[in-house]
Amino acid sequence: MEIYLKRNLSTGFLPADQSDLDKIVKLKRDEVYRCEIKIARNYEFLKKFMAMVKIGHDATQLDMPFDTYRHYVIVKAGFFKTYTTKKGVFYEPESIAFDKMSEERFEEVYNRVLDVILQDIGVDKQTIEKELLGFI
Repeated sequence: MEIYLKRNLSTGFLPADQSDLDKIVKLKRDEVYRCEIKIARNYEFLKKFMAMVKIGHDATQLDMPFDTYRHYVIVKAGFFKTYTTKKGVFYEPESIAFDKMSEERFEEVYNRVLDVILQDIGVDKQTIEKELLGFI
């Protein structure tokens, strides 16, 4: 079980959101639990990334589902693994999952995917950043 916590000065650690609280209430009282503390990636930044990809998806001339577009822009930005098969080369987008990518790497992905989307939909950075303010 993985739970995200926020540190509060007066009471210690608190669940980061409702789903984490739901997990905590299932734990038995007076039991000892082992946990590993890691600084979580910025969840708000991930939401901003997904909003940016949605803007690109909604404005693109490409006809594809949202997740396919998300994979497309990540690969086009240069974040992928290649697999050579008998039928050709397969490109798999790099995972942006919290446990698979550092915050620094994710910032790189964000900036390069932004460039891909800007080129794809033909707008400038200020236009898309202004639109992103409405999503957050």
